Amino acid sequence: MKKTYKQWITEDYIFCVPVNSKVDMMMVGSYRCNLKVHTGEVMLEAVYAEVFLRRGYRATDPNGIPVTILDSDLPKKLVIIEDLNLYFALQQEMLLEDDNVTVEIPSDFPRARRWSF
Repeated sequence: MKKTYKQWITEDYIFCVPVNSKVDMMMVGSYRCNLKVHTGEVMLEAVYAEVFLRRGYRATDPNGIPVTILDSDLPKKLVIIEDLNLYFALQQEMLLEDDNVTVEIPSDFPRARRWSF
């Protein structure tokens, strides 16, 4: 499923990030520079928080509160899994709610990859 970030937010979804994720501030800075001139589509990838947690990973919401299986709003939480550097660059440049930023939700958490978060 693929929608713009703004559409996900208007449907009351909450974007979370993995706990202890590795963010490269040099990459964030590089992305921020490139975003000033980029006019095409920017793609982020996320999964449902329940799927993420059941795989044994931990996540935190935007307020820094850990996400648990017992959260009442768990079905409305998504975890960014692909290119957290880009996510943080978009956040710093206040471009997340731009119409060019799309978020894709795969049907299942990709298994063949080794994740770096």
